[in-house]
Amino acid sequence: EAVSGGAREALLISGERPDSLPHIREALARRGYGDFWDFANQVADRCAEAGLFPHGNFGRMTEAELRRVRPHFVSMGMMLESVHDHPGVAPEKTSRGRVAGMEAAGRAKIPFTSGILIGWGESQASRLESLRTLAELHGRHGHLQEILIQRYVPNPGSRWPAGLAPTLAEYREMIERWRDWAPGVAIQIPPNLEPRWPELLPWLDDLGGISWAKDEVNPTRRWDTVETYAAWCRRTGRELVERLPVYESHVSSEWLSDDWLEKVEKFQAEVPG
Repeated sequence: EAVSGGAREALLISGERPDSLPHIREALARRGYGDFWDFANQVADRCAEAGLFPHGNFGRMTEAELRRVRPHFVSMGMMLESVHDHPGVAPEKTSRGRVAGMEAAGRAKIPFTSGILIGWGESQASRLESLRTLAELHGRHGHLQEILIQRYVPNPGSRWPAGLAPTLAEYREMIERWRDWAPGVAIQIPPNLEPRWPELLPWLDDLGGISWAKDEVNPTRRWDTVETYAAWCRRTGRELVERLPVYESHVSSEWLSDDWLEKVEKFQAEVPG
């Protein structure tokens, strides 16, 4: 169904440490899987057989787990969100654990996407500190291909209210600092989460996974049509083009298995731009 809808990427996501939950372990055992990673790898392989490029986002993982799933995924990701933990927000998502997970992904040579979450009550100084932490991680390993500056949008049932949105000047400061700290690493702002995205468009690299389906993480925030985004890009002298979940900067044998490298290079030859 996804392929018939024009999709190229399959975003496979889970909560933190999914098979730490008894009912997940029971379901995995009942289906004949040794653990969650056996299951995730099979799903990724099924996606690949259908012609999709799987991108995995499974929260904090160890280096051994990352090396185990690496051959099955073309890229992976995990949001840093913030370097400052708040006791009332997702206690399983500590910044220390996430930084350690990203260090492990860098050592495992996985093309990686991360980013920060903004608009939940944090300061501009906190945002810049979080971006600086990501830049330092990339400086050590070179694995970040893109970061998100992602606006927090509460969903029905969210326990944490939205805070003040960053001003456009604050957005510009974050973007300019990132360009200085991590040149060449793309910046994405998802347009379904930030209504002022057209005003930021001249400074962005990416609009994210504009999908034929709903945004599963933010189901109340629908995407517009691809044609609408393309028209806005043309107004600012930009051209909207398709990309894979792995960036050109990481299309090499250093970052991809031989099988994925062959598939990516075939796509690039067939869809120039």
